[in-house]
Amino acid sequence: MVAYSDALIGELKQADVIVLGLPMYNFGVPSQLKAYFDHIARAGETFRYTANGPVGLLQGKRAYIFAARGGLYAGTALDTQTNYVRDFLRFVGIEDIEFVYAEGLAISPQSKASGLAAAATAIERLAA
Repeated sequence: MVAYSDALIGELKQADVIVLGLPMYNFGVPSQLKAYFDHIARAGETFRYTANGPVGLLQGKRAYIFAARGGLYAGTALDTQTNYVRDFLRFVGIEDIEFVYAEGLAISPQSKASGLAAAATAIERLAA
């Protein structure tokens, strides 16, 4: 397990940009993402403890999070993903974080089209 964790941490340290696909499963993150976070959160490698609290060691990286959801959750109390993912990334030192949401994908064909169009517009803005 340590060798696997070392490999994941090595990849992350080498990356300038991190891209995460984030489907919403039962109001939370997929178990695979939680497991990934558990593998990469290691004292002395991706964060360190100080007298003033933990300090992330992965500064200078940018993260793009592409969140897909069947309903409409961004900005509501049921959006448990955004703060969790943002807090975790900040914990390991990644402060430059951008979320793109494709929401309402399971409500109706019109809602799906609208949600995908909003996500495409956000991606175009990021690419500009």
